[in-house]
Parts: sequence; structure tokens; C-alpha cells
Amino acid sequence: MSRPKLPDRVLQELKEEAVEWDALLQNASPDEVAAEIESAELFQMKRSPRQPVSVRLDPRDLSMLKRIARHKGIPYSQLIALWLHERIEQERVE
Repeated sequence: MSRPKLPDRVLQELKEEAVEWDALLQNASPDEVAAEIESAELFQMKRSPRQPVSVRLDPRDLSMLKRIARHKGIPYSQLIALWLHERIEQERVE
């Protein structure tokens, strides 16, 4: 699945933060670096909530979907969403 495109302002903020981290950690000891990383906030991007849909599938297709998803170690609904997203991106580019 492709990554969501970040808005330009978010990219700029991340670049500025990277420069700040480089300056801060340039002459720091490994212990100081570990302490700074431990206290840093994680970057989180907000996503719009997902919308549930109903689709009627052939029982054999559903069975195969479940088998493939189990082999990949993900829920079958996530596999369906992943494949749908990949196909939509492919169609959008063409």
C-alpha cells in the first residue's frame, strides 16, 4: 500500500525538526542521545475514519481470501482493503 502524501507544511515542519535534532545531537554522548530519543514525541498523522461497506462475495472467493490473508498474517478484511486500494491507485495512474 502506498503511503499517504503529506501536506507541504507538514513536510516543512518535519525538515525543520530534523535540522533541530541534528544540531542538538551533533556533539551529544550516546547516553544523552538515548535520553532525547526517549523523551521525543511520536509523529502521528490523522486519518479520516474508515467507512464500513457490505459486499456480496462468492463463498469460494471468500474462502480463498481468508486463506491468503491467514498465510500473510493479516485479517481478510484488511487484505480486501489493501487490494482495493492498490487497484484504485493503479487505475488512477493509468
